[in-house]
This record gives sequence, C-alpha cells and structure tokens, in this order.
Amino acid sequence: MNLFDVADYYINKIVTSRSKLSLANVNEHQRIKILLLDKNTTPTISLCATQSDLLKQEIYLVEKIENEQREVSRHLRCLVYVKPTEETLQCLLRELRNPRYGEYQIFFSNIVSKSQLERLAESDDMEAVTKVEEIFQDFFILNQDLFSLDLQPKEFLSNKLVWSESGIAGCTNSLVSVLLSLKIKPEIRFEGASKLCERLAKEVFYEIGKNERTFFDFPVVDSTPVLLILDRKTDPITPLLQPWTYQSMINEYIGIKRNIVDLSKVPKIDKDLEKVTLSSKQDGFFKDTMYLNFGELGDKLKQYVTNYKDKTQTNSQIDSIEDIKNFIEKYPEFRKLSGNVAKHMAIVGELDRQLKTRNIWEISEIEQNLSAHEANEGDFSDLVKLLQNENVDKYYKLKLACIYSLTHQINSDKTHQLIELLTQQLLPEDVNFFHRFKSFFSHQSKTAQSKRDKDDILSELARRFNSRMNSKSNAAENVYMQHIPEISSLLTELSKNELSRDRFKTVGGQNRGTTQNRMDMPQDVILFVIGGVTYEEARLVHEFNETMNTRMRVVLGGTSILSTKEYMNSIEL
Repeated sequence: MNLFDVADYYINKIVTSRSKLSLANVNEHQRIKILLLDKNTTPTISLCATQSDLLKQEIYLVEKIENEQREVSRHLRCLVYVKPTEETLQCLLRELRNPRYGEYQIFFSNIVSKSQLERLAESDDMEAVTKVEEIFQDFFILNQDLFSLDLQPKEFLSNKLVWSESGIAGCTNSLVSVLLSLKIKPEIRFEGASKLCERLAKEVFYEIGKNERTFFDFPVVDSTPVLLILDRKTDPITPLLQPWTYQSMINEYIGIKRNIVDLSKVPKIDKDLEKVTLSSKQDGFFKDTMYLNFGELGDKLKQYVTNYKDKTQTNSQIDSIEDIKNFIEKYPEFRKLSGNVAKHMAIVGELDRQLKTRNIWEISEIEQNLSAHEANEGDFSDLVKLLQNENVDKYYKLKLACIYSLTHQINSDKTHQLIELLTQQLLPEDVNFFHRFKSFFSHQSKTAQSKRDKDDILSELARRFNSRMNSKSNAAENVYMQHIPEISSLLTELSKNELSRDRFKTVGGQNRGTTQNRMDMPQDVILFVIGGVTYEEARLVHEFNETMNTRMRVVLGGTSILSTKEYMNSIEL
C-alpha cells in the first residue's frame, strides 16, 4: 500500500495515453499534447509529476478548464483530467459543444454517474471524445503512507458536531476513491462515541454497497482489510504539542501546503528559494531526514554539506578534454545538488532562528511534562513561571493553558489560579477562547497514552538538542518527546488483533465477535481522522510500517494536515 505507487500508476495512465485516431504521416510519439485540468486536479498533478515528467511525454501545455480564453488549437490532442463535480461538468460540456482541440481523452478523478456520461455524450456532437475513464485519485498524496483531503472544518461541518451535506458527500466520495485506488473492500469501524464518525462510516458503507458489483468486486483475501474512522477530539493534545521532527517542524513554523514551502517571509532569503518543493519522492535528502529529530537533523545536514563540498572540489580541477566532458555531464547533477543544499540550509536556519526567538526549548519541556505527568507541583510551578514571563509570546501561554486543561482536573484550585493568571497576562478574547476550549473538551476523558559559519551553526544545532536528551536511542527518555500519540496504541492493538469492539463499532453487521483468531490480524489498514492528522502521527505510522515489514501495512489520512495554530483555529468554528 505505497501511495506513491498509486500516484505513479494513475498519472502514467493519463500522460502515456495513446491516440485512437488514425493520423496519416504523423508519428504518434511526436504528436504534441495539452493537459487540461480543473481546480481540483491541478494540485494532484503537481504533487505527482514534475514539469520535466510531463515534457518527456510530449505534454507541452497545461491549461485549466475554467479558463475560457484558451486559443483554438485543432492540431493538439487534449488529455482532460478533472473531478466529476457539477461545476467542472458544466465547463466540460461547454468545451465539447465548441471544441478547441482535435481529440479529447477524458479522465475523471472519481466515479462518474450514468447521467453525467449521458450528458457528455449529448454534448459531443463533433465526436471529439475518444476515451472516458475513471482514475481514482480524489485525494492528495503527501508521503508514501500519508494522504489528506485538504479540507478545513468550515468546509465540511455546519457546526462543531454536525456534517454539512456537501461536506459528508465530499468526504465520502474521497474515501471511496482511496479504497478503489488501493483495491480494497474493507471492514469499516469507527469511534462509537462520535456521531461524525458514525455518519461517515455509514455513508462509505452505503457507497460501497451501491457500487459493489461495478467497482468493488475484488478477489477475496485471507485477511479482511480495515478502514478505521477516528475523531480528532479523542486525542486533542497531540496537535497542541511542539513537534521535533523535520517535516513536522517545517509545517509548524513555516507551513507546508501540498508539499510546497513558502520561504518568502524568511529574512534575507534568496529569491530563487522563496517557494520550494519538499517531497520524499524527489528529494533524497528530505527522504532521509523527514522523520529525524532536530538534533539528528543537524548532524545529517552537516554531513550533507561536507559531501557536497568534497564533490564540487573534486570536479573543480579541469586539466583535460576528458575532465571537461565529465564536468559537463555531471554539471546538472551538481547544480541540482547545490540548489538542494541551499534549500535545506535556508529551512533549517529559519527553524533554528524561530526556536531561539520564541523560547521553544523551555516551552516544549513544560508542554511535555504537563502531557506526560499526573498532577505535579513542580510542573505547575514551572508553568506559572512561564506564564509570568514577559518574554514568552501570549500565543504560547494560551497553548500551555489549553494543554493543562486537557491533562488535569478541570475544576481544581490550580485551574482557577491558572485562569486568574491568564486574565492578567492575555487579551480578553484569548481568555474567552480558553473557556470555550475547556468547555468543548470537558466531556472528554484524558486521552489514553502509552507511557557564525554554517558548519558551526549545524554543529550547534546537533549539540544543543542532543545535550538535552537523556538518551538518543530511546524516545521515551527524551524530555521533548515524552508524549506518544494515541495512534501508536491503536496500531499496537490492531497488530495484536485486540482493538476494542466496545469503543470501535462496526458498520453493517460485519462484527465478527470480540475475540478473533490471531491469524485474522488485518494486513491492510487505513486510519482516517476527521478533524485532521499531524506529521508526528505520520512519522509513527511510517515507523510502524518499517517495523512490521509488510506483515501489516497502514495508510494514514485525514481531512487535513494540522499545525498547532490551524488546530486551535478549528476550535473557533
């Protein structure tokens, strides 16, 4: 269940699609093609294929179907890749009534209804359409085992606890697309206490049943796959905590939007680096470091820079024609490597700057202690001191108060003392947010837990982080990584076939009892979190997959990818 393989398969199916028209004296592979996308599939393509990949397939032009100012180019063959929404369908019908291109091959990113196909056929008077096919990728692939629907709560909820009709339809269709792309018909389980999870689970079950003979007629497998639908509210603390691994820190302090990092606001950044792509599929260094903690990252980046210097120095000596030839052949590789070194140096430098200016080391230690320890006088004393520190940003004071409210008794004397401190330190709207946050999660029990030169800068990053760790090899002993997201314990339960049947209900009478044979451990599992997932949880899933070594394969997805600020903003809904 490698999502990158899914992306490669479908994108290749589109861009290598051959013409069905017989064209005299025209070489098929020399025929120029245009790729026509809509607003939904444009980011899908950008995540899965580079401009160079498209050029290799003779695609020299990419346009949006919403753009009505496109030129008529009847000599071009048009590959259409769109989502079957009513808005896009209207654009496509208008296109076919007055075609700009000689031939259309249409690929939809999800299931197309019979009525939609009939409307397309009625509009194709010129018989320009030579192919219509469904490509099941109505979601965004970020890592090889991570996907997102990229939806904010206001886009799928009518309030904090109720689906909007468009939201439930969109999430259902996208999840069905995930199942079809992975070719699995799962047992569907969900958080029994969550109405959001129950509704989505039932809708997905209904769609599978409706399309069972047409799309879900997969061969019977030895172990039934599982789709487990979770609610973010059952682990509200994980998105609040300071992350310490590379990918998650970039998202927290700079932001990652569909694998694009915007560095334009970073002080003194080179214009060429204002927007960079971070993909483990295309960037070898990022693939090796995305799950490393900040100290390990410093060591790795220092080694990366040293290797680059060694390579460029070796090839800077050109004494013969052969040397020149070798240099020219390798120059693109060095140029790419140079850009990659500069990119990661800029990102790591910005992360380090923000850690220093925001007092993150001290804040994170208190966060972790509050999340991992029961009522502790020393922890509360440290919290009070930090709340009284004028050098700490009000945002972090509010965040710490929210963490405390989740992990300690709501109506304790210390909570009242905390509210008095917040009233003195924060703006009234921030204090009101704290009360809303506390009220929203008051019915939730505490989440179950499993208990200046560049080289000098890089060395300092590694030294500073590692010096604060009791053990680099044991994350549980690292004061900055004490908290373990609940997904970790769920993965363990799934691998032991011990997932609670009381807590996680099953849709459609599929319940096979409270105890199962150990051999029934699901081989394929999709975890989907309503309310979003974090890159720290993605790291745990990736490490779990590495440990299981294909005996059990897990894909993690969510309505969005969360940073702390995005999560706190979602509570405002």
